[in-house]
Amino acid sequence: MQILSRTHTPADCSETIVCHCLGISESTVADAVAVCGLATVKEVCRETGAGSGCTACHARLREMLRKANQTVPVC
Repeated sequence: MQILSRTHTPADCSETIVCHCLGISESTVADAVAVCGLATVKEVCRETGAGSGCTACHARLREMLRKANQTVPVC
């Protein structure tokens, strides 16, 4: 089930597109990772659709997941 497949419209020119096949933005993926607690590219594909086309964006999706799942030190 793709619950966050289009949280932002393609008309938003300031958006960075991560998945060009399906037009999925970086912020859509980031929102899905944060809200749904996604940890794998497979989960991102299932929830947003990003990465389910030609798979060229998988490296970028993995990098986004890595950054999102880094722990932030508490001072």
